[in-house]
Amino acid sequence: MLRSQELWRRNRQGSLWTPPWWPSDLAPLFWPALALVLAALLGSALVFFMRVWPSAPDPAAPAALVESAPEPQQSSQLTNEPASIEAPSLVEEPPVEPTQSLEPSEPETSALEPEALEGPYAPDPLLELVQRPEADGLLVQAEGLADQSLLILQVRPAFPALTSQEQQRRAELWQLWADQLGYEHLELRDSRSGLIARDALVGEGMIVLSESPST
Repeated sequence: MLRSQELWRRNRQGSLWTPPWWPSDLAPLFWPALALVLAALLGSALVFFMRVWPSAPDPAAPAALVESAPEPQQSSQLTNEPASIEAPSLVEEPPVEPTQSLEPSEPETSALEPEALEGPYAPDPLLELVQRPEADGLLVQAEGLADQSLLILQVRPAFPALTSQEQQRRAELWQLWADQLGYEHLELRDSRSGLIARDALVGEGMIVLSESPST
């Protein structure tokens, strides 16, 4: 402890040895600067050693690989042994005749029969009518009243905005669709269930009740 204090005091006074080329007025800084340089060099050497050491080849690795290699003796023995040949059987087995069913086979049900289409996976004709491309997205939903032979189509607000000629053309087209599905009457209603058009009670065609913009 006393030795270190004496060295520190002599360094502050500049009485410790310094190289001839070192300035005399900076003599107290020589040894601290030298200590810092040595510490930096030591740290760099340690970092370099830590990076290089893991990449060094392990001399025991080739020996381990050689020891773990499988011995090819068994495979060579298997290839050199001749395949065993089974002796043919001298007893002839009687031929097996195919059995025929005495019961008449029932005809398979065709997948295109109407009965096969009925069920939870059968297509809904009313839903298909609403989704037809020719409807141009003007139909919202379709409701069929079988007891009245009436088909009710709910139209979008864009339908009343069409011209009277276009409304009449589409109403007659949808009446044709309803007739193809077996409905004798057709009504067009808006989202508030207001009647927009219906089939003519006398004669044929559709009667459009909504007001349309002038052409």
